Amino acid sequence: MRRNRESSSVLIKASPNSTFDILLQKAQKEGRIGGTHRCAVCGMTHQTEGEAFTCCAKLRERPHR
Repeated sequence: MRRNRESSSVLIKASPNSTFDILLQKAQKEGRIGGTHRCAVCGMTHQTEGEAFTCCAKLRERPHR
């Protein structure tokens, strides 16, 4: 991050290849953002219904305490 010369309180992203951008693009490609099938437990979206169902399968299988 760099400071904007005009206003010292504004930060500007230094490089377009930041980790956030890379992870965001990966999530979009995998369908976790903007996918059509939603996990019933966490709400994350996936490309297929099977991926959405297996997303939090371990949490669904745990017995309630």
